Amino acid sequence: MVSRLEYVFKDSLSLLEMKDSTFNFNKQLIFGEIGSVIFAPLTSLFVSQFTKNSTTISASAVVGALFGAALFWIVTRIYDNRKKDRKIIKKLAGDIAYFTPVAFLVAILVYQPTLFIISRYLLDHEGYVILSVIGSQVIAYSLFVIIINIYRSLLYRFHGKEL
Repeated sequence: MVSRLEYVFKDSLSLLEMKDSTFNFNKQLIFGEIGSVIFAPLTSLFVSQFTKNSTTISASAVVGALFGAALFWIVTRIYDNRKKDRKIIKKLAGDIAYFTPVAFLVAILVYQPTLFIISRYLLDHEGYVILSVIGSQVIAYSLFVIIINIYRSLLYRFHGKEL
C-alpha cells in the first residue's frame, strides 16, 4: 500500500511540475510574441516611409517579427531558468537544440507565410500598416502556439524531454 501511495504522490508531483513548465513555456512564447508585436509594426512603419509596395512592407514585418520574437523569447527563457537556479547555459543550450529547429520550421512554414499573406492582403484592401500587421500577427501566432504546443507534448510523451 505504501508503494502505491508513493507512486500516486510522485505522479501528482510530476503533473504539477509539468503544469508549471507548461505555463512557463507558453509565457515565454507570449513574451516572444510581444517582441514580435513591437518590432513587426515598427519595422513595417519605418519601411513604409520609403516605399508603398505592400510586398516590401509585408516582408519587413516578417523580419521585424523574427527579430523581436527571438530577442524577447531568449531573454524570458534565461530569466525563468535563472529563477530556478539551474545551470543556465547547459539548460538553455539543450532547450535551444530541441526547440529552435522545430520553432524555425513552424515559423517558416506556417507563421511567416500567414503573417506575410494576410498582412499583404489587408494592406492592399485596408491600407493601414500597423493594423494590418498586428491583425495578421494575431492569426499567425495562434497557429504557431497550437502547433508548437503539440510538438512539446509529443516530445515529452515520446522522449521524456521537457521544454
